[in-house]
Amino acid sequence: MSGNAASRRGQQGDRYLLGDSTAEVEHLTHQAEVYAEEAAKLLDRVGLAAGGSAIDVGCGVLGILRLLCERVGPSGRVVGLERESRILDAARQAAAQHSLPVEFVQGDATSLDLPADSFDFVHERTVLLNVHDPATVIAEMVRIARPGGVVALQEPDHSGWVCDPPHPAWDPLLAELLAAYRRNGKNFNTGRRIARALRDAGLTDVQVQVSARVTQAGEYYQTFLLTLTSLMRDQIITGGRLTAAELDGQVASLRAHLEKPGALTCMATMWQAWGTKPQAG
Repeated sequence: MSGNAASRRGQQGDRYLLGDSTAEVEHLTHQAEVYAEEAAKLLDRVGLAAGGSAIDVGCGVLGILRLLCERVGPSGRVVGLERESRILDAARQAAAQHSLPVEFVQGDATSLDLPADSFDFVHERTVLLNVHDPATVIAEMVRIARPGGVVALQEPDHSGWVCDPPHPAWDPLLAELLAAYRRNGKNFNTGRRIARALRDAGLTDVQVQVSARVTQAGEYYQTFLLTLTSLMRDQIITGGRLTAAELDGQVASLRAHLEKPGALTCMATMWQAWGTKPQAG
């Protein structure tokens, strides 16, 4: 099967559940900003050098592209790969705004139309939880990494995703979100599996880090559960356990609770894992 045919098959079978609406573009923009600190620490640990080549697979609006450009400098190469056309357009605009010398490619992470052994650093964030077969994406990432290069993954895990004071709508809404992912053959709790997945893909010196983030009223991620349930609204209603009116009522009640001073959430943990592609022979 040609790369284009495989890409079309992947797009049909792995529809991006969060879509490409203005709200999702906003979410991806915030994700790049809020999780920049965690990504910078990852790059410190990996040691990406000036003059290196790097790709952010499923880069979204900006992903970690700004950080990669800073690390590799003017003599390096940074590629941003994104499948969704509208999000890719937003990425190009954001890169131009920030004067980032990024080469953008439209493509499917499950079938990368890129040559093998091309990059010193291959990265993805929150791509694997949105595909049916994460191992296929990881295999493609390993293929395009050069021998001795690093493949790095960042994926969430809902364990520890709580609010305080508690609210009766929190657990049901979280359960509906996780169930919607499962019904679509996807797993929100990919984070805990990524180190093992890299070892299974043949990488060496696999390491892992986990971070948690606390939010409070007024911060974007304070109501992130509500953002996701809004983006997944049709999927949740299709599940049949909540009517549209019940879902909207729970969302409104929880939003009012989270906007009160003193309300806190602990975000889904973000797992990072990275490993080295063995030298040939």
